[in-house]
Amino acid sequence: MKVLLVDGLNLVRRIYAAVPDEAGQAGGREPLAGIIASCTASLQRALNRHRPSHCLAVFDGDGGGGRNWRRRLYPDYKKNRPPMPAPLRDALPRLEQAFAAVGVDSFSREGFEADDIIATVAVKIARRGGHALILSTDRNYCQLLGDNIAVFDHFAERPLDRDLIAKRFQVEPQQLPDALALAGDSGLSIPGVRSVGIRTAARLLAQYGDLENVLQAAAAIPGYLGRQLAEGREHARLAKTLFTLNTGADLGINLSQLRYNPPQ
Repeated sequence: MKVLLVDGLNLVRRIYAAVPDEAGQAGGREPLAGIIASCTASLQRALNRHRPSHCLAVFDGDGGGGRNWRRRLYPDYKKNRPPMPAPLRDALPRLEQAFAAVGVDSFSREGFEADDIIATVAVKIARRGGHALILSTDRNYCQLLGDNIAVFDHFAERPLDRDLIAKRFQVEPQQLPDALALAGDSGLSIPGVRSVGIRTAARLLAQYGDLENVLQAAAAIPGYLGRQLAEGREHARLAKTLFTLNTGADLGINLSQLRYNPPQ
């Protein structure tokens, strides 16, 4: 079983930002007709390339509006990220219909972002001996990497693998939430520990193994760095929770529902 899990908004918003919607502005066609056609063609290319036995396009349960458990836990989560453009939000039902026409169902669950849904399904598949391939440019999925879970950047046409994470973050994939909890991520509006960048985070994790061990060692770390770690420990723990993908979401998905049935 090879399951292709498509990060729906990651795919759609990248194309929306790059492709002029000229086709949707002429000839009386519906708005964003060109964008929908481009997204569907991109999905079809992925299906042709990876040839999955099962496939699912996953969207945020709040339509990308940020009303999820992370925002409830940390109100500033993604506060600087612009909202989804209203025309694109309004076009999502038509986009899902277009995906269904090529044999791919769409799924969302209220209160969950797509990454938690995808993480839950991917881990479930891996535990059953199947192979999950996540289609996304989001490197945070790489914390899931393993023998049965892979991540592929459809636009750069390359896997997001252990070597890429080592080059970019200098940590092992499973250490990503720890590294980001220390260094922060401005794109998600989650600050790290003051004065700790990704290189310092990687050095600390290489020495102590994980975030909790780093924080417990703060008193023994000399100078300014030790003081900042001690002062920022509770925020760092919160940040790790925010960066860690939920792999146990209650979704009610039966894997048989994900079978890819291309139109004849």
